[in-house]
Amino acid sequence: EGMSEYYSRNLSREVMKGMRENALKCHHTGGEPPLGFDIDINSRKLVVNEHEAEAVKIIFTLYSQGYGYSHILATLHEKGYKTKNGKEFQKNSLYSILTNPKYQGTYVFNRCSAKSITGTRNTHLLKDAEDIISIDGGCPQIVPTEVYENVQKRITEHKHTGGRLNAK
Repeated sequence: EGMSEYYSRNLSREVMKGMRENALKCHHTGGEPPLGFDIDINSRKLVVNEHEAEAVKIIFTLYSQGYGYSHILATLHEKGYKTKNGKEFQKNSLYSILTNPKYQGTYVFNRCSAKSITGTRNTHLLKDAEDIISIDGGCPQIVPTEVYENVQKRITEHKHTGGRLNAK
């Protein structure tokens, strides 16, 4: 039992080491690429999917102009855009798109905490800065930097700060 546990932990470390090496080269490390990107089979790097990138540009542009999620969702549905999985966009998918630095050309790996207290993946919990690999220019830019920064500022301004205990 002890040897099995050692083997499992060692394998986990080795896999993570390999993924970190790939991330330092800006290679895709697995899973579904973000909306607006595909994976080049030869280089294993992200490349722009023009059709999906149009949906990403619409999302960022409308949000930076002050529109809310409901209006953005209605616009996407009206124009027939779908998620990577072919489903209709929901509010949670908009948030994950709007907060993804890959859209401004920054390759990021190991940003989100793997598990929450309940054991599920939580993309809202971020790891410490020293654990995150972030490479400017590591992937193609879909959204202009100014638009991306305006969106991040708006998200920060509209972030919920908690209940009555945080009210002033």
